[in-house]
Amino acid sequence: MGKVDELENYYYTTGKVEGDYVTDTEGGGESFPSSLISGIPTFLKSEVLPPETDMMEDAGVKAAMLGFPWEATNTCRPGTSYGPRAVRLASEHYLGYHAEYGTDLHESLNLVDAGDIGIVPGSIPKTFARAEKCVRNIVQAGAFPVVFGGDDSCPIPIVNAVAGETDGDVGYIHVDSHMDTAESVGGMKNNHATTVTRAMDNDNVSPENVALVGMNGPLNPPGGREFAEETGITMRSIWDIDDRGIEDVAEEAIEVASDGTDRVVLHTDLDVIDQGFVPGVTTPEPAGLTPREALKMMRVFAEGGIDAHVIVECSPVHDIANMSARVAVRLAMDVLGVRANPGGSGRL
Repeated sequence: MGKVDELENYYYTTGKVEGDYVTDTEGGGESFPSSLISGIPTFLKSEVLPPETDMMEDAGVKAAMLGFPWEATNTCRPGTSYGPRAVRLASEHYLGYHAEYGTDLHESLNLVDAGDIGIVPGSIPKTFARAEKCVRNIVQAGAFPVVFGGDDSCPIPIVNAVAGETDGDVGYIHVDSHMDTAESVGGMKNNHATTVTRAMDNDNVSPENVALVGMNGPLNPPGGREFAEETGITMRSIWDIDDRGIEDVAEEAIEVASDGTDRVVLHTDLDVIDQGFVPGVTTPEPAGLTPREALKMMRVFAEGGIDAHVIVECSPVHDIANMSARVAVRLAMDVLGVRANPGGSGRL
């Protein structure tokens, strides 16, 4: 018997230093999944594997979580550079099994945690180049990237990476309270308010394959509706969702993004959800979606076919009891659940 076994037996005694020992099961030993509360945090307790194409191919990875701890373009509340870390911590009470889809995400997808993109403080070009390279590697390996930001500029290199790895056209779905259609902010073209505009800079991302969903609140720019009409993008506000329902609007968005395209990138800004449910975001808005509505939307998109998902704006410094981070985890898990078991009902 090794030293660890001896110590375990000591602490399983019935009150005496020497004597009868209770069994592991009776003492709550091996029957309890201690990994729920032990170990170094990774996303859903996944194994860590760098975003290197050869390594991911050899491991048969079908989905990879990647952190993007970046907030250098943020003009609102701070803290999103700690978003990926908060998401990993918030995933700690899950083990990777998705009961509603009846599937183990690790077994079905060989899910891994690819770590964080190496940030170069103050340098958008260097940081975005690194981010694009990491995502290109994951896509080249045939895996599905789930990227957690970071501020709302994080989708820019993600879309660029997917577009650069796709011979045909790419669709883009932007789920957000805000349009993010500025050409620049203070002369900065790569900014958290220019995400949609930069996506359309790619030659194979046509405005006709861009769908904006969930727009809500006073922070949207003047002439936003006119911009949508002039460019040809599809925009549906929170009030359109009220009128038509979640499923109808979501189905329209995935049809727009997937019409004639080879790949689709989904971008979810957590501020599309009402601030009462997700207080820990950069730009909170009241009157947004409920988490259940957001989950319904994610499921429709995943069922329709998406090839990358980037979730942004989790800011743990404002997050009460990890509420926003937990919602981010669940959004990702439901998308992964659909991919792992496309025939699943999504119900218990």
